Amino acid sequence: MPQSTVDERFIELADIVNDIAREIRVRGAHSTPVVPLTPTQSQIMRYVHTHPGCSASDIADGSGLQRANVSTALRELRTRGYLISHRDETDGRAIRIHATERADETIARLREAWAGLLAAGWESGAAGGADDLAAVTATLARLRDGLTAEPARKAFPAEAPASAAGGADSIR
Repeated sequence: MPQSTVDERFIELADIVNDIAREIRVRGAHSTPVVPLTPTQSQIMRYVHTHPGCSASDIADGSGLQRANVSTALRELRTRGYLISHRDETDGRAIRIHATERADETIARLREAWAGLLAAGWESGAAGGADDLAAVTATLARLRDGLTAEPARKAFPAEAPASAAGGADSIR
C-alpha cells in the first residue's frame, strides 16, 4: 500500500464527518415524516434554499452535479411540489428557481430532527458544554466555507474505456 502524504488527522476528521452525515441521513429518514429524496435531489434542495432565484446552470455549477442530472431532478422536485420556476423579470430568457412553502416546511422539520439527533449524540457522548458546542460549530463552519470557496471539481480525470484488442475501433 502506498504511503499517504495526507495528514492522518484529516483522514480521521473526514471519517468522523462522513459517519456523522450518514447517521443524520439514516436516523433522520426514520424519525421524520417526509418524502425521502435522492442524494441529488437533497443537494439541489439545499442549494436552492441557500440561493433562491438561482438557475439550473447555477445549481449545476455550484453543486458540481451534471446538468442532465440537475434537469431530471428539477422536474421530479417540481412534480412533488417542492420547487417552482418562473421567467426572470428582467431577462425573459432566464428561468429562476425557488423553493415552495411546502419545501420550506419540510426542510424546517428535517432541520429540527437533525438538531435533535445531534443534541442527543452530544449529550450521550459526554461532550462539553455550550462553549464547546459554539467552538465546534464555528470550526466546522470555517471548514465548510473553505471547501465551498471554489466550485467542486473532479479530483481524477475520467479515463477513456479500454477498447477491445483488435476491435473495429482500435488503432493499430
